Amino acid sequence: MVKGYIITKWTEDRGLILQLSYPETLSVDMDDMMRIFYAHITGAAEAGNVVVRLEKVSSNVSSYFNGMDAQVPFMINLMLELDEDPEIFGEKVISEINSNILSLLNALINEPSSTYEITEELKDYIKNSLFLLERLKNLSKEQRMAQIFVSEKGRAILESLREKAYSRKELRESLEEKLGKSIYNLEISLDPFVKTDLIKQDWIEGDSDISLFLISDFTIMRVPATKLIEDAKNNLPTPYLANQYLEQVNSYFSNYTPNNEDNLKIAYAMINPDKYDFITLFREKAYPINKIPKSPGETFDEIKEMLNTLEQDKILTIIKDQKGLEWIFLLTDPIAQTFYPEYMIENIREKTAEKKLKKKTAIKYLELLEQFYKK
Repeated sequence: MVKGYIITKWTEDRGLILQLSYPETLSVDMDDMMRIFYAHITGAAEAGNVVVRLEKVSSNVSSYFNGMDAQVPFMINLMLELDEDPEIFGEKVISEINSNILSLLNALINEPSSTYEITEELKDYIKNSLFLLERLKNLSKEQRMAQIFVSEKGRAILESLREKAYSRKELRESLEEKLGKSIYNLEISLDPFVKTDLIKQDWIEGDSDISLFLISDFTIMRVPATKLIEDAKNNLPTPYLANQYLEQVNSYFSNYTPNNEDNLKIAYAMINPDKYDFITLFREKAYPINKIPKSPGETFDEIKEMLNTLEQDKILTIIKDQKGLEWIFLLTDPIAQTFYPEYMIENIREKTAEKKLKKKTAIKYLELLEQFYKK
């Protein structure tokens, strides 16, 4: 589980000091914090991220530093279990959380008269962020594929495995060459591939390392919301709304061409648990804005803000009925679509002919693809 956050700041007179730990029971070892700090300032001491293993306290730390040139140099440390990789949460998610925490920390510096209120707001934000990160560990199969897609390492793994079968050692070397950095915890990065049945791991007789085979592939795209379109063709929820909705859907998809930038945008929406809850809700039916189901403690303003972001991303559309009441429809349905990697058969032939794939590995791969195809 995620342990919490430790936030420190650099001062000229006292050096590195604790700004806040959440939860407050989270222990702080300033020697460890200095190790992380030195990892940041080695070189130009600019803003950036590092991941540091702290064996003594059994923690993997995802740390963001806003740089020595900042008004106040802050270090925001997400404390994880030793076997947890921050990549499982998604780079953008961590980045957004760090950005919001930093905004509140700067507010503490610039608005000293509101120190108590801002500190409470910061604690509340961190509490909600930790809850979000825990939810990101329990994604659906579809969300896990989106998680692969938004991760630089995940996309690099997929790109490599689309070429041929790799042993774990070979894959690690391929990734290090592509990404220009050392790869640790490869098993954690492969976890979403295993849980979505995209890869098969198997031993080849005589080999000392396990081999990885891509037996299913996927793509991220927008598709029409089938259930809502069927309802609209039956004049639901009303003839007027149905007509307006079908016009918008036809207009959007007549000009829609999937591209990487847009696919990343909708993939980010899919891995956000709150946004994904809304997507799955609106896949089934349209709702008037005053009848949208709410979670305990959730306010109408929070719902409205989330709806607005999904509308901006062209996932939802808001249509007023003849009485002026706003209805929420799923304009486009973001999905992760799996498909059989038929292209691998030719790749296997080519790589074997080029002696980049052992014959026994090629045979095993073809057997696995045949078994998957029969399923």
